[in-house]
Amino acid sequence: MALAAVLWRLSHGTSDAVQVVANISLRGCYLEGRLDQLQFADLSELDDVDLCNNFLNGCIPSTGNLTKLAYLDLSNNNLSGSIPASIGNLASLEGLSLFNNRISGMLPPELGFLKNLWNLDFGSNQLIGSIPPQIVQCRFLSFLVTSDKLLTGPIPQELGNYLWSRELHLSKNNLNGTIPVTLPKLHQLWWLDLSYNNLSGRVDATFNFSVNTTVSLGHNMDLCGDPEYGLTPCHTPEFNKRFKEGKTNKMAILLTFACFCFICTAIGCMTVVYYRRKSSKVSDKSKSHDMVSIWNFDGKIAFQDILNATECFDDKYCIGTKGYGSVFRAELEGGRIYAIKLLHTVEDYTDEKAFHAEIQVLTKVRHRCIVKLYGYCSHSKCKFLVYDLIERGSLASNLQEEQLAKELDWSKRVAIVRDVAQALSYLHHDYDTPIIHRDIKSSNILLDRDFKACVSDFGMAQTLKHSSSSWSTIFVGTCGYIAPGTLL
Repeated sequence: MALAAVLWRLSHGTSDAVQVVANISLRGCYLEGRLDQLQFADLSELDDVDLCNNFLNGCIPSTGNLTKLAYLDLSNNNLSGSIPASIGNLASLEGLSLFNNRISGMLPPELGFLKNLWNLDFGSNQLIGSIPPQIVQCRFLSFLVTSDKLLTGPIPQELGNYLWSRELHLSKNNLNGTIPVTLPKLHQLWWLDLSYNNLSGRVDATFNFSVNTTVSLGHNMDLCGDPEYGLTPCHTPEFNKRFKEGKTNKMAILLTFACFCFICTAIGCMTVVYYRRKSSKVSDKSKSHDMVSIWNFDGKIAFQDILNATECFDDKYCIGTKGYGSVFRAELEGGRIYAIKLLHTVEDYTDEKAFHAEIQVLTKVRHRCIVKLYGYCSHSKCKFLVYDLIERGSLASNLQEEQLAKELDWSKRVAIVRDVAQALSYLHHDYDTPIIHRDIKSSNILLDRDFKACVSDFGMAQTLKHSSSSWSTIFVGTCGYIAPGTLL
């Protein structure tokens, strides 16, 4: 890399060169290659290194010479390997972020040498092992994020000594044992997230958290306590005894009730399916109403979850942009990943019509080779659609990248054509009313991890009535992909 050559000259230059590099800020500059090729570790005067949101790979190099480094941000890259023990030599380090990489191994105990550290983020990596007890020596630690990993073992009791702690995120690990009774003493704590672990015990009145602390303890199977924290209430021994005594007498009632619920649910499902099939249009009057419909979720909760997952549609979550809008990657609670198509905010009736056309089609059709719509939001300030995330992106992007195109051998290409043909055959012949896509092109064909094709983007689709024998004379679609017969 050219940048590596510049940094090498600064650190190994001639005698008249002055080593004055104190700050490297290359956030989101599309840098590629191995991190150790940058050789920034030789610049002993560095104070701040920001290389986040790039495509850097390889291992984290030894950083023992950077004794003046205060901030190191390597988040959102493709780094792998383990965290080097030399990280403990960064005596001046105050902030360290390795979020969203592929770093593995165990947390090094040398982290305890970082006496000035106040921000530590290891989230979304592949770390294993337990939280090293030496980490409690970081007395000024305010933000600790170690979520979405495979950490095991108990939570150190000494975490309650972090009197200046603001946020502790330890969710989605395999931590076990009880919750340290010292944590409620952190009166300046804003957020404590211990959800999705294997914690056990009771969270009773002795856990008197501050009213300003947001506490999340849900999805710990053996943890019970206050429902305010997302927990199941603890059953007293007397309650359990009465429950066992009355269990036999209530069995018949429960079975009868279960059968009744099953019948009601079946009837309700058939009724919903019937009316959904009869529903043929999404009203264009929705401009004056705010709608949120996200299947299998509570609308308001899912809407807020999507905003949180994308940080209000921050550019760092954007994975594609087209004329109609941008596509964002959103990982919701539980680990499911979705693609959010956010429409540009333009006062254009054709865009509004295309938005509702896509909803109208995708809420009715069900086919393996057609992208699945989970829901939508039609709001005066925000319009988006929620889809399954198709991992490999569009066929067009795969053909344009030389390395990806080589993976598309003839057998895969024939399979892609077959998948698209099956989707179109379903739309034209197998659905109640024929649907014409009218914009089939390589950028509207998505490929999953196994090169299975899915047809997407139904903004120009049209439903044909069985009694209709006429075609629209208005040309739609993309130049170069319009069917020649429409021009005759």
